[in-house]
Amino acid sequence: MLRLLTLVRPKVLSLKNTLTRRVLLKRAPFIAAGIGFWMLLYLGTAKVLGFVREIPFLGEMLSAKLLSMTFFGLTGFLILSNVITALSSFYLSKDLPFLLTKPVEVRDILRLKALETCLNSSWMVISFVPPLFLAYGISYHAPAVYYLAVSLTFLLLVLLAAAIGICVAHILTRFFPARRIRIVILGAGMLLFLIFYFMTKSVIPQTAAAPEDLFRSLISFRTDAPFLPGYWITETLLPLLRGKAPDVFYLLLLLSNAAFFSLLSFSAGRSFFRGNIERLQPSGPGPGRGISGRAYPDRATAVLYKDVMVFFRDTGQWSQLSITGLLVLVYIYNFKTIPMDAMAGLTPLIKELMLLVNMLLAGLVLSAVAARFLYTAVSLEGEAFWIIRTAPVNISRFLWSKFLYGCAALTALIVLVVFFTNRAIGVTGPLMGISVGTTGLLCISVCGLGTGLGAIYPKFRYENIAAVSMSLGGMVFMLLAFLVVIVTLSLEAWAFFLWHAGPETEGKVLIGICTLLIAAINAAALLLPMKIGAKRLAEYSP
Repeated sequence: MLRLLTLVRPKVLSLKNTLTRRVLLKRAPFIAAGIGFWMLLYLGTAKVLGFVREIPFLGEMLSAKLLSMTFFGLTGFLILSNVITALSSFYLSKDLPFLLTKPVEVRDILRLKALETCLNSSWMVISFVPPLFLAYGISYHAPAVYYLAVSLTFLLLVLLAAAIGICVAHILTRFFPARRIRIVILGAGMLLFLIFYFMTKSVIPQTAAAPEDLFRSLISFRTDAPFLPGYWITETLLPLLRGKAPDVFYLLLLLSNAAFFSLLSFSAGRSFFRGNIERLQPSGPGPGRGISGRAYPDRATAVLYKDVMVFFRDTGQWSQLSITGLLVLVYIYNFKTIPMDAMAGLTPLIKELMLLVNMLLAGLVLSAVAARFLYTAVSLEGEAFWIIRTAPVNISRFLWSKFLYGCAALTALIVLVVFFTNRAIGVTGPLMGISVGTTGLLCISVCGLGTGLGAIYPKFRYENIAAVSMSLGGMVFMLLAFLVVIVTLSLEAWAFFLWHAGPETEGKVLIGICTLLIAAINAAALLLPMKIGAKRLAEYSP
């Protein structure tokens, strides 16, 4: 136990050293945003509960069903998250070689990694779920023992999900390479989400003319099977919400299963961990695979060639690209289900309005994807950036190569998304050309903005490349990208309005001004960050 505390102590001290006044002041806007999200989640849940509970005969049943569906979704999410995190913590973490060379028993390493897995995979759920439980308690005027019970049951659910996830990770790594398992599980999780989403869309009625059909659809979801942890928690909490004595049997059932699976995961770790470590081999394809290496690239295309080679060797980037593709399918499907004929009576400009909404949503998707792939492009070099600095490679050309590598693929993706969603809502002719052209312009400017800001705020030392896009510089990029998208589309919306109002001389002048402003804003977003980023990289010294 003392050795485990010794292993945990550096992580606690590291966390303590990061909580300085300067860091807290920097994170104050994000803390305020989190508090705002808490308030919105609480108010939204309270409004939904207030509406549902007022429905005659079905109100209490629907309220219980919503609680059961919440725990059903949380259980699946926590287990999947724990499997992925356990693979990284137990078999892919950077401190593992250091720990294995020290006089530390395997059981202490297993306990340390289990604690890391549980915290890293559950902290977000633990942070954002409390407003939902608080809304239920206030809506039902629940006693104080309800809040104690919901805290205890949710903690047991977290421990149970962590134990199941760790056990599954050990067993899978016994037969397959850890890195590939993580990619497969990510893909399987997204596929399951996509199947569940389309099943839900097919069950829930598309119109609000018959609300009883909607209620019948919700009640038909089988999320309360007696062998699921969510059912045990629901059966423990519902009596407390209704002012009755809780059923202790389900609480003991949850406790016993959490203890059993915790022991099972530890036993699986003792049985498989050392053998898995000994047979753990790099899972990426060796040199000579992927792109043909017959022709060595020249100086102008060397960096681009390297990035393409890394992409084909790094299966992690494939998984993220597949996840993006699945989300794009959901996005296009949502636009295809919009009842355009029914909405045509609202305004004669419904197509133009939906076109702008489509471009706005595509711009937000563009900003989010660029934050992951373009903003991190320079930081992806890692601590090997010194090779670029000492090589005969012009920094400006290096940065433009990074831009070209990500911009080409992202522009093709977003433009195709806008094209197909426009076809789904019946947009053709000049409107199609204008929207596709504007989207392509936004893709180029946002990609340049992301690449340039990533060079201005590089982070070559990181544990996870995804964390780079969530840094302060990444947040600045997201805000600026949103601003460029919103200002561009606002000017275009104004131009649409002026054109439909009548293309008089004054209107034509204003439309020309809008066009020049759009071009100037996007050119500035592309060129200024790239120029400043190249200068900062040329002066960079670790």
